[in-house]
Amino acid sequence: MYETPHGFLHLDQPVAGVAVAAGPVRFCGWAAESDGVPLVDLRLRRGTTIYPVSHGFPRVDLVAHFGLNQPFLPAGFEATLHLPAGTHEIAIDGLNLAGEWHALATIFVTVEGHASPPPPPGRPLVEPHVFARALRQVLRESARQPLRQTTRTVAGRLSLPITLRYPHHPFHGHIDQPALLHYVRFGQTFLDGWVFHETTPIRRLIATADLQTWQELQSAEPTPHIAALFPDFPTASRAGFRGLIDIPAQLPAPLHVRIYAELPDGSWHLCHIPQSHPWDQEQEKMPFAPFSPVRFARAFLSLSRACRQRGFTVPWQRPLRLALRQVFQEYRFRAAPAQPPTFAPAAASTTVAPARLRRVVLFTHNLTREGAPLLLWEFARHLAGQGVQLTVVSPEPGPLARLYTELNATVIVADTAALQAAPSAPALAQAIARLAPAIPLADADLVVANTLPSYWGVHLAHRAGRPSLFCIHESTTPAAFYLDAMTPATLPLVESTFQLATHVAFPTDATRAYYRPWLARDNHGIHPSWIDVGMIDRYHASQPRAELRQALGLAATDRLVVNIGILCDRKGQHLFVRGVDLLWRRDPALAASCQFWMVGGRDTAFDRQLAATVAQLGRPNLRIIPATDQPLAYYGAADLAVCTSYEESFPRVIMEAMASHVPILSTGVHGINDMLTTGQNGWLVPPGDTHALAEGLRYMLSHPTEARAFAVAARARVVADYDAAVLLPRQAALAARVASALN
Repeated sequence: MYETPHGFLHLDQPVAGVAVAAGPVRFCGWAAESDGVPLVDLRLRRGTTIYPVSHGFPRVDLVAHFGLNQPFLPAGFEATLHLPAGTHEIAIDGLNLAGEWHALATIFVTVEGHASPPPPPGRPLVEPHVFARALRQVLRESARQPLRQTTRTVAGRLSLPITLRYPHHPFHGHIDQPALLHYVRFGQTFLDGWVFHETTPIRRLIATADLQTWQELQSAEPTPHIAALFPDFPTASRAGFRGLIDIPAQLPAPLHVRIYAELPDGSWHLCHIPQSHPWDQEQEKMPFAPFSPVRFARAFLSLSRACRQRGFTVPWQRPLRLALRQVFQEYRFRAAPAQPPTFAPAAASTTVAPARLRRVVLFTHNLTREGAPLLLWEFARHLAGQGVQLTVVSPEPGPLARLYTELNATVIVADTAALQAAPSAPALAQAIARLAPAIPLADADLVVANTLPSYWGVHLAHRAGRPSLFCIHESTTPAAFYLDAMTPATLPLVESTFQLATHVAFPTDATRAYYRPWLARDNHGIHPSWIDVGMIDRYHASQPRAELRQALGLAATDRLVVNIGILCDRKGQHLFVRGVDLLWRRDPALAASCQFWMVGGRDTAFDRQLAATVAQLGRPNLRIIPATDQPLAYYGAADLAVCTSYEESFPRVIMEAMASHVPILSTGVHGINDMLTTGQNGWLVPPGDTHALAEGLRYMLSHPTEARAFAVAARARVVADYDAAVLLPRQAALAARVASALN
């Protein structure tokens, strides 16, 4: 056994000091970190050549060895190298959960005899959907570098071999997703495929990418096409599986997903290990190069050549032609404008006398108690206090409707299902027009469309000849936002909204950057969001911290870490639980002194999956708390507020924590980078990086004096720059100036 600072390595084969025959040489054994934590991956190195290893085989015997409370340790590995006669130096590296490769051992293998040269490698097919994904990446990245270089880079992401391990006899199976190129959205990726045992039904399937924890897949799906291929095996009729698994951002490519099958006798079997090169939501937001059929043809030919040089066959058959047609249409509608507008500072509007607002129509994407809708309601309350008559339009009802009614506002619930279903931009324009009779705008002084999904309010304002203020809170592109929700053919109309709007308001320049290709020259500006500091101060003055903590059932010695916000993949709570688990592994005494609460639970598929992960990790102080309309109680009781979002413009939860004197650990994304600075008024980590999150938790909890100093600085920042008492009058003045543009 080899013991290093980074873990244990035991080799079953080849045996130390024993020569092996030339030809294929099998390496197998097990490896783990020193405390029995699985290594994420292994690899072999011979000179400058790297060989992937099939790693993660279940080892039941090691559970007792390390004193683990789990059915098996995924520590077994195997690989085969074709070696000629001679002495060969082979390095074995391990990948840890920080995403770092470390040397575990260097061995010397003596090979004797002669062997035929290895057979030439096969030329696997590039599946049409994989080639299509690669071509999309080429069309994006070639806008910034030469085409030939781009295609070589993209083709290099097609890892060989495609699959490290196939199901072994008596299992049969195939994995469709993840493919060689696969989309990881907000730290999760989709799996589907099929697997069956010849004689025994599979009890359950689980999958993992990091070997930290496992997520159960929905299995035993009907597969009549597989039953037809394997008529001798009744178990083939329900062999399908699908599900989502978490992908920590720090894991290097290629990504190795493992799928395990549990049989009724309790035995576990490693069935699949596909290789995949992921791309994430930020890469998905990258615009395509300016549209050109010639560019498309050159990209296709160059990528085809690069794939063949890589060792693949590109089959020119009907499925590929259909995939290319789809990519061409998407490229046509998602391409950046050939000549983006030239940007200059927004024209000074103080020379225009502000209109006196009498009637304002507000469009919102929902009426729930969450960031953007609450921000709009606070603005509406401010306008109502100035005597403005309000109409609120939403696609669905919600609890804010009652609050609007208390402002004497008219609430209209509009059916917008036809907008999502529109097959083209003209059809979408017609669907918007059909909504006009139910939403009177003729006497409106101003239309305010809050959030990107309310774009249709701007179009109705334009039809009615009324000025519009378009408030954007989404740090993404229209194409990425509506991916799989609306056909790409409707995107030009959505994107035209930014030219039609009288003024487009962004909370931060990091958000505006995504929309620059579609903005007019001088119709946009930066207008930060706000928080009612006075209201928060009054709440905390009336609710002493000790009483709040007692009401929440906290012990005097408990330190409360809160992650507040509706549970969803964009908010990253699935990576938060992994970060807490890593803290437990690295500093159990510190972790045990805390309560880790995720406040915002609902009844969704994401909630159920997250609850299953929490249960599997078995950390007794890691909890999901139902969503509440009183989040300030948790800030009042908290010692640390954590935000794990992948995408935010100007999150309300950060401003609430700043105003509540709570130290903040957050992902450094978009507008959060404007609000917080590591080491000054908070601590920022990369989104989706569970290792960095665990280290951030350890630092903030281990340095309470510094954390409190950060909180003091954050409080001063929110009072100075984001207080509603200052910003709401400015927002009302902006609205008046926009209204004066056409009045």
